[in-house]
Amino acid sequence: MHSVDAVVAGAGIWGCTVARRLAELGRSVLVLDRREAVGGNVRCETDPSTGIEIHLYGSHIFHTHIPEVWEFVNRFVRFNGYQHKVLARYCGRTYFLPLGLALINKFFGTELSPGEVEEFMKDEAHASAVFDAFFRGYTSKQWGRPPEQIDPSIIKRVPVRSNYDVNYFNDHCQGIPLSGYNSLFERLLDHPSITVRLGAELRLEGGVFKVGGDVLPAVPVYYSGPVDALFGCRFGHLPWRSLRFETEWLDVADYQGTSVVNYTEADVPYTRIHEFKHYHPENAAAMSARRTVVMREYPCEWKPGDEPYYPVDCEESRALLSRYREEAAKVRGLVVGGRLGGYRYFDMDRSVEAALSLPL
Repeated sequence: MHSVDAVVAGAGIWGCTVARRLAELGRSVLVLDRREAVGGNVRCETDPSTGIEIHLYGSHIFHTHIPEVWEFVNRFVRFNGYQHKVLARYCGRTYFLPLGLALINKFFGTELSPGEVEEFMKDEAHASAVFDAFFRGYTSKQWGRPPEQIDPSIIKRVPVRSNYDVNYFNDHCQGIPLSGYNSLFERLLDHPSITVRLGAELRLEGGVFKVGGDVLPAVPVYYSGPVDALFGCRFGHLPWRSLRFETEWLDVADYQGTSVVNYTEADVPYTRIHEFKHYHPENAAAMSARRTVVMREYPCEWKPGDEPYYPVDCEESRALLSRYREEAAKVRGLVVGGRLGGYRYFDMDRSVEAALSLPL
């Protein structure tokens, strides 16, 4: 193995950003990933029959209000300015999310003005009706709990907009890379001081890092895989929720008219349907083609070997995470981060921000 100054294990957005920073500081960096491609769960593929970019692990929209993050990613790709809007289906009708004037007025058959929304939603009957329709069933599917176990107080934590703004995110910088998400990761790693090794999983054995049959040099290691897996899950597995996806090619120009529709009722087994062509309205050929690609998303229980998506925050998981963090702190030169390593659900911009602020 050639000489390296640092190892980055995990080629998701946190790891790729760390690797790029290290390389630009003059370090020789070895990037490892257990998969056969970079990009983590933001990995995409372009459907050859339609030219549509398919998000393999569910929809990802880059959005941020952090200037340093936006400036950094725009060094590598340009964004198309896509503004994310989410619809919700309930009892055969379609509503705009998030919770604001468009949803409230349609759902209740009212014509509230902006100044009337706050008082209207203070009414327990109104809040309960909205919660039961749009949050209770969806949340029970997402977290695998019966609807009656979902706490109605959640509605009090949901932001209520007193206007007709139906943009899902408040961030003023939004979009999808014009050249596709894969290009972002490939360009982040396109540096003479970065070597990428795929299908390679980092192991920690007897205080020594290994990959394959190679013992890695005693250099800093930046790890963004599951933190429990790094230690052989010796204290037990951290709990996660997982997802499975069903992808379908349809001979219609437009299936649902938007990129994401949430299905809020508990008896609909999936939580949402993605239609990917809507993420690239600038792709005229794909938009006009009488063919589309949709993906149904099904939350499911996680078991070892499944892809972890959402950390389960509970007293047991917090205690277990604390034990693994204590173990990680004992390993000289080890830095654990990212969504899996940190056992946190990060938006992409927050992962980039964490990588940019990391002392190197």
